Amino acid sequence: RTALVAAMLLASATVYALCIITNSAGTFRIYFDQDIPFNYHLHQSIPPDWIGPIDAGAQAWEDLPSSYWEFNNAGTTAATTVSRDGINLVFFDIQGVNFPPGTNTIAFSATFTSPVGGYHAVESDLVWNARDFPPGLNGEPNLIDLQGTMSHEFGHHMGSSHTGPVGGPPGCGELIIAATMYGTAGTGDTTKRSLHIDDIAVAAVMYPTWKLQGRILDAGNSQPLEGAEVIADQVVMASLTGPVESPQTGRFQIPGAATRNIGALSDGTYEAVILSQQFDAAVEYFGYQSQNTTITFSAPGGIGNTEVLTADFNLQPSPMAQISGAVVDSLSGNPVQANILVYGISNKPGIPSEPVAVVSTDSIGNYLLTVPSAEDYRVRVEPVSPYPVQERELQNLDAGGATADFALNVAQIMLVDDDSGQEYEQIYIDALRNLGKTFHHWDVALAGSPGDADMAAYPSKTIVWYTGDAGNPTLSADEQVSLQNHLNNGGLLFLTGQDIAEELNGSTFLNNLGLAYEANEAQPIVRGVAGDIGDGIILITSGGDGANNQTSKDRMSITNSATTRSVFFYGALQSSVAGAAYEANSAKAVIFGFGVEGISEASRRELVLDVVLSYLDVIVGIGEPDEAGPLPNEFSLAQNYPNPFNPSTIIEYRVPRTARVELSVFNELGQKVRTLVSGIHAPGLHKVEWNGRNGDGQRVATGVYFYRMNVGGKFTDVKKLVLLK
Repeated sequence: RTALVAAMLLASATVYALCIITNSAGTFRIYFDQDIPFNYHLHQSIPPDWIGPIDAGAQAWEDLPSSYWEFNNAGTTAATTVSRDGINLVFFDIQGVNFPPGTNTIAFSATFTSPVGGYHAVESDLVWNARDFPPGLNGEPNLIDLQGTMSHEFGHHMGSSHTGPVGGPPGCGELIIAATMYGTAGTGDTTKRSLHIDDIAVAAVMYPTWKLQGRILDAGNSQPLEGAEVIADQVVMASLTGPVESPQTGRFQIPGAATRNIGALSDGTYEAVILSQQFDAAVEYFGYQSQNTTITFSAPGGIGNTEVLTADFNLQPSPMAQISGAVVDSLSGNPVQANILVYGISNKPGIPSEPVAVVSTDSIGNYLLTVPSAEDYRVRVEPVSPYPVQERELQNLDAGGATADFALNVAQIMLVDDDSGQEYEQIYIDALRNLGKTFHHWDVALAGSPGDADMAAYPSKTIVWYTGDAGNPTLSADEQVSLQNHLNNGGLLFLTGQDIAEELNGSTFLNNLGLAYEANEAQPIVRGVAGDIGDGIILITSGGDGANNQTSKDRMSITNSATTRSVFFYGALQSSVAGAAYEANSAKAVIFGFGVEGISEASRRELVLDVVLSYLDVIVGIGEPDEAGPLPNEFSLAQNYPNPFNPSTIIEYRVPRTARVELSVFNELGQKVRTLVSGIHAPGLHKVEWNGRNGDGQRVATGVYFYRMNVGGKFTDVKKLVLLK
């Protein structure tokens, strides 16, 4: 039983789509070939001028060349009852006998099935609630369109289910509101008269005119290439996309979809139903040369005549190419020890999630590795402290290879990952990148605790040290000594994590910071002290990342007001110290009794790091001017170059005085694509490169984009750029 509900569903609703009705074993509820054409009988009370639209609703399915299904108007009948009587009934219930008062059901289809010879349909009856939902012939705004709704109901007769949530919980495939088989309708809506490509796909899967199958193998060793794809030049293929589901009580469904891509299984085989008699396709797999082909089928052969075309492909491995280069310090030219990781980033199927190649630099900073040519790559350099990670993209690597040299600047921030193997690092890494800060990620679990010399290697003397969830001890005795030495030498420190004050209470290090542990704190709200670094900031320290996060926050007390003051507090009591600032001689520190990773919103975490680092006088990374020269007189944003561009472009902007600058890219709908710059800038000329990727690292589509520079309300400018591929 299915229903079509008279309600318009918002496009943003989370529901799912196109399905074929099946049983728990995955056998389609279809009509056998000998039962086609499907002969439907119209009740004799149906007005004559309704017959044309009813037949047109059936004809939409019959006209599909990719499906051999056929409908046939078998004339009128006096039958009015939904029953297994050998009549495929179409009845418009003007009296509403089948519908209780107040029902929201427009129509229902009752299909009778038989297990004899296999699970299949033997009869399907339709009853329309013409009392509450009178049909319309010409898209009248107060009537339900007859032709479109009949197309929908005839789709149920064939064995297609909804592309929406009617009758029960959502499930089964992608939401396709434009489809005729979408599960809702509105008055005057004639758009469902034309079948959507996914409507066509599900009909073809059940009653296919054409099928394509074969294997995709390595030409050298005949091994199957799992995940290799046949990629058509248009959406001409259809396939099942998942296992049997039961989103509605008593009904089983299999999701299916139209697509351009069909992938090979573990044994190299692929199979798809085809929606077009002829099309061009490419067979692709990462590290292999693509094969182009034209697939051509015969004309449709009628009911039960499915043409199966076998096309096997043997892909040749791509020639190998070398990537070489050197990693050096940009000022001294001295070699820098680093690991080089190369990732495939093209759109081809089969790209491994792990690096394609990994190598370490030699004693003079050189590296050499070999990868398949004709692919796009990202070369990632992971150097030793105190240098930051650097990355570079190589587009369509030539068989002759490429050189990628890296001249590294010393990072301004030492990010110390001391969370005992937990995985909070990405929170800090993402925030620092979004703020435009350069940093080296030091993982204590891998590299051990940094010593005095390690900390002294950073010219800005800035350390961000986080300890994650409660641990014992949060800071070892040696780490406390090293951090104290760092502050004694005028260093800058941001220390954050659970139980820091509790476990260090009474220690020389905590005493020197002018702090003591007072109690654990359950209050999730943290506020910034007015007029200080956190002025106006409100944080929620619950719902952050990590199942056990923020279960033991520390409330602290100030023991030396000459060096230390409260800058964040819990709840409404300013005496409940959540974060403190320490200043002595040229040293500065900010200490939190909770972990930044526990703050509920990523934007708030980023804001906290921004204000703390600003207080610590960290003007780093893209905030440094790119070129020496006279200072600009005013803020300005230049046109990007090149423009149009592919794959990357440079944006220049000028800052006449120290200021916080944000530079972001937007699409034509005004949606933010990526933040390129966000942080405090020193005066001068600045440059930033955009590589045509969004904030998730994915390539954006060809088209027009806009980039906007904003300086805290003091200056705003917007310019247009064009990405071509």
